[in-house]
Amino acid sequence: MRNRLSYRRLTALTCLAVGCALQSVAYAQENKEYLVKAAFIYNFVKFVEWPGTKAIAGQSRIDICVLGNSEMMTSGNVFQAASTAKLTLALVQENNVKAAAEHCHVLYIDDGAAVEGALRSLKGSPVLTVGDADGFVDKGGMVGFVMSDNKIKLEVNTRAVSQAGMRVDAQLLEIALRVIDK
Repeated sequence: MRNRLSYRRLTALTCLAVGCALQSVAYAQENKEYLVKAAFIYNFVKFVEWPGTKAIAGQSRIDICVLGNSEMMTSGNVFQAASTAKLTLALVQENNVKAAAEHCHVLYIDDGAAVEGALRSLKGSPVLTVGDADGFVDKGGMVGFVMSDNKIKLEVNTRAVSQAGMRVDAQLLEIALRVIDK
């Protein structure tokens, strides 16, 4: 009897451990996706030129903003680790598109946010709009994340970037899956 009870406990503990492990793997996969996207966004700062007072050379802080309730907010360590004594990269939750236009260099628009309204409000503003909603760049977004062959790829709308007075380096365009030109 005791042997049967121990076997049941062992079986239950094993099932619990496997369940927790699978849940951790699922969380890690989702979290990994946002860490990869955060790493891309960090590199966008290097390969995009902003006009006038938003030029990176004149900044001591770059606000990388998130519009919507996104898992992207869990990737703040990527930006904190990339910060230097001269330049701080700050991940900021932003719920007001007009405020984003004032202080954000990059605005990640969560798929659940009002994508089209946000893009309309920011049209022509020197804020790099990034998102992963279906057809993001076709709707006027500047850089869209898409899945291709189980990998995160980019689409770039250079027309929207140019209208905002910004410029994307050719190296970024080379790795894009699709580029919407002028």
